[in-house]
Amino acid sequence: MSGHIILQPRYFTAAIEGKTMPAPTVAFELYDAVFQYLERLGYPQQTLCDHVNVRSRFDFRSNGRTPLSLYEKALIAGAEITGDSAFGMRMGGSGFPAHIGVFYFLSMTAKDVSQIMESVCKFFPLAFDFIRLEVETDASSLHTVFRYQVPRPHRHVIEYITAYWYSISAQMSFDAKNVPRVLYLENQQCCDDSVVDEIFQSTTILFGQPEDRFDLRLEGLGYHSDLTDHNLFSLSESRAVNLMMRLRSEDRIAREICHHVTQLLTEGAPGINDVAKRMNCSGRTLQRRLAERNLSYQMLLDYVRKDMAIEMLCKTTLPITRIAERTGFADDSTFHRAFRRWTGLSPGSYRH
Repeated sequence: MSGHIILQPRYFTAAIEGKTMPAPTVAFELYDAVFQYLERLGYPQQTLCDHVNVRSRFDFRSNGRTPLSLYEKALIAGAEITGDSAFGMRMGGSGFPAHIGVFYFLSMTAKDVSQIMESVCKFFPLAFDFIRLEVETDASSLHTVFRYQVPRPHRHVIEYITAYWYSISAQMSFDAKNVPRVLYLENQQCCDDSVVDEIFQSTTILFGQPEDRFDLRLEGLGYHSDLTDHNLFSLSESRAVNLMMRLRSEDRIAREICHHVTQLLTEGAPGINDVAKRMNCSGRTLQRRLAERNLSYQMLLDYVRKDMAIEMLCKTTLPITRIAERTGFADDSTFHRAFRRWTGLSPGSYRH
């Protein structure tokens, strides 16, 4: 089929339970947004289906994920269909999709830009599981660098990410005036300056750079909107942790850590060195392995504690004091604060 793209997904064989899984992947709503954007431009969804050789937009969808290879092909096809060399950038700048899962709520309710960046870096794999955002700081700026666990994706993917981020942040008043930034892209500029200016406005964009990254001025990190809500942020963060654990559910390291934490909790909250000792490695090594997976030990510890607490509240008549002890909390008040942060409710209210 002339001008059409044949899907050839990249696969790896997972060493866990003998399963073959597509990798790397993106959240399905990102792939689906390409169809939505083209439909808004007047192209029926079948046009894109034909170009990427799928029967429907739901082909190759698994657990809310779509292979990166298919997402790349959809963006490339979008550029061919529209004749727009800046397709990924223009689509990102248009704000499609309207919001990506928990990221919208985390960003809307965070106390400031610094907390937004911390959350985005922590949970970025929920959108793109092959990118790790690495943060570095100097005397004047916070540098967020894209680290790829695969060869750098097609420029449309990266230009989409950066333009989408700019579009959504501007909607929430985190624009270049309130939060000054500079964007660096590895690829060469493939569209007119007028297109870049239309999408990124006053933000400085430098193409042909050694790495993909964006810099935020330190004085802008304390900026916040009027929508800050600590309770809603905590609930959104708890939801994001659950989604991250689902995404990493087949990961041997994460599962083994959770297993050891569960066994050790009756003696109090175990530290990473306690778990590492059981896994015959150092705490530093275990921390590095988790960082490679965009996970943290605290994230896993909280996940296990919350899961155990909810199960005991719902399936037993144990007093809340005993549940606090069994989940490794030194006192009831600390347990109550943690549980409210996880669920928005007190343990007693959740039980009833």
